[in-house]
Amino acid sequence: MILNSLVLVFILVFFFSFLFVIINQPLLIAYILSGVFVSHLLPLNEIGYRTLESFSEIGLALLLFLVGIELNLRLLKEISKKAVLIGVLQEVLTIILGFFFLILLGFQIKESIILAAALSFSSTAIVLKIFSDKKELETYHGRLIIGFMIVQDLIALISFIFFPLIFKESLNLNELRSLLVSVLILLPILYLIHQFIKKLEKLISSSLEFLFIFALFYFFSFLYLTKLLNFSLETGALISGLLLANYSFSKEIISRLKPLRDFFLIIFFVFLGSKFSFQFLDADFILKSILISIFVIVFNPLIVMFIMRLFNFPKRINFIVSLSSGQASEFSFVLFNLSEKINIFNRELVSMGSFVGFITIFVSTYLLYYYEKIYNLVKNYLRFLDVNVEEKKLSKEKIEIVLFGCDRVGGIIKNFLKEKNKNFVVVDYNYEIVKNLEKENLNVIYGDAEEIDVLENINFQEAKIVISTIPNKNLNIFLLDYIKKIKKEIIFICVASREEEKKELEKLGADLVVIPYTLGGEYLAKKIENIN
Repeated sequence: MILNSLVLVFILVFFFSFLFVIINQPLLIAYILSGVFVSHLLPLNEIGYRTLESFSEIGLALLLFLVGIELNLRLLKEISKKAVLIGVLQEVLTIILGFFFLILLGFQIKESIILAAALSFSSTAIVLKIFSDKKELETYHGRLIIGFMIVQDLIALISFIFFPLIFKESLNLNELRSLLVSVLILLPILYLIHQFIKKLEKLISSSLEFLFIFALFYFFSFLYLTKLLNFSLETGALISGLLLANYSFSKEIISRLKPLRDFFLIIFFVFLGSKFSFQFLDADFILKSILISIFVIVFNPLIVMFIMRLFNFPKRINFIVSLSSGQASEFSFVLFNLSEKINIFNRELVSMGSFVGFITIFVSTYLLYYYEKIYNLVKNYLRFLDVNVEEKKLSKEKIEIVLFGCDRVGGIIKNFLKEKNKNFVVVDYNYEIVKNLEKENLNVIYGDAEEIDVLENINFQEAKIVISTIPNKNLNIFLLDYIKKIKKEIIFICVASREEEKKELEKLGADLVVIPYTLGGEYLAKKIENIN
C-alpha cells in the first residue's frame, strides 16, 4: 500500500531530522540520508518505489514552478553589477577548472562537464538561512551574497533547459524540426494564456481558496501541455512559473503552494537518497568523493576570492562572500537526477554526487556559522587579499567624530553631521558609498572596521565620539574594546539587532546602544498618537 510506504518514509525523515536539528545541520541532508536507509533497510515494494518516484517528480516540478514565479525579472535591476559579474565569472572559472580537475580524476568528458557545472552551484537556501539566523542579511556582505546567489540560481535554471538538448546522444534532423514546431506552437499558446489570465486576474484574486485551485489547475495543465509538445518536465515547470511572475497574486500563490512543495520536495530528496548504493563504496569511490569535496569546499571559495580581489573588495568581505560558495546546492542534486534521465550519469555517479553533497553541506554549514573565528585565525595568511587603496592621512587632522558605516542609518547621521558642520570621518567598506562620499568632499576611509591597519589610520586621541551603525555585535565589541583602550573618555555609540545584544554592549561599556527598529516603532507610535 502507498500509505505503508509513506509511513516508513516519514518515520525515518522525522528520526534523522530530529538528529540534525540537535547538531544544527540543514535538514536537506536528513532527507537524503532517510532515502539511503529507505532503499537498503526497509522492505519497500515496487508500488512504494514507484510512488516515491512519482511524488519526487511532482516535488521537483513544484520547486521549479515556484522558483519561476519568484524570479520577477524586474528584481534583477536591484542586484549590483559587481554581484552579477562575480556570479558569472565564478560559474565560468569553476566549470572550466572543475572540468580539467575531473578529467584528471578519470571521468569522461560529458560527465566532467555536468559534474563541474552541478558543483559550481551553491545552496541559496542554506546560505541565506545561516545569515538570516546571524541577522546579517542586511549587511553589505549579506546583500552581496544574495545577489551572487540569485545569479547562480539563474544559471542553474538555464542549464536545466539546455543541458538535455546539448547532451542528448543523438539529435537528428526530424527531432530538430519537431522541437522547432513545438516552440512555434508553444509561443502563441503562451500569449493566449497570458491574455486569459490577465482578464481573469481580479476574479482569481477575489478568493484565496479559488486562487489555490487555480494555481493547481494551471500548474498541472501546463505540465501536461508541455509534455504533449515533448518538452522536459523541468522546462515546463520553469516556464509555467515565469509566466505568472508579474501578476498581483503571484506572492499569494507562492505562500499557498509552499507547504505542498515542501511535502513533495522531501519525497524528491528521499528518492534521490534511495539511489545511493553501498556497492560502489570502495576505496576509489571514497577517494574521488573526498578530492571532489575538497575542490568544492576549498577551491570554489578560492576562485571567488580571486575574482573579488580583482574588484578590490576588503579582505574580510571577500572572505565571507567567498566562503558562502563552498557547498553543493539543492540544484546540484536536481542536475544529478536530470543527468541520469538523459543517460549521462549512471547510478554510481549519482551516488558519488550525493556523497559529495553530504560532505560539503555538512562542513560548509559549520564554516559559515563560525566564519568570524575562522577569519581571525587565518587573516594573517590572506595577505594576497589586501587591497591597494589610497590611504587617507588623517592623523594630523582634528577629527571630532568617527562614523563607521554610512548606509541607511549611517547615511541619516552623516547628513545631520554635515548640516551641523561637524568635523568627522566616515569609515565604510562599500566602494560605491565611498566614491559617493568623496564626491561630497567628505573625509572618508575605504576599509573594514575590523582591520587594525584601517583603525591605525585614525587619530582617536582627538576624537570625542565614535558611532558604529554596523549591526554586528562582535564587531561592535571589538571596536569598543579597541577604542576605549586608546581613550577611555571617548563616547562610543552603536546599534544592536536585539535587546540581548543591547544589554551586553551596555554592560561592556558602550555609552549608548540603540535598536533602529525599536526607534522606528516608537517614532511611528508618536505619529499615530498625534493624528488624534
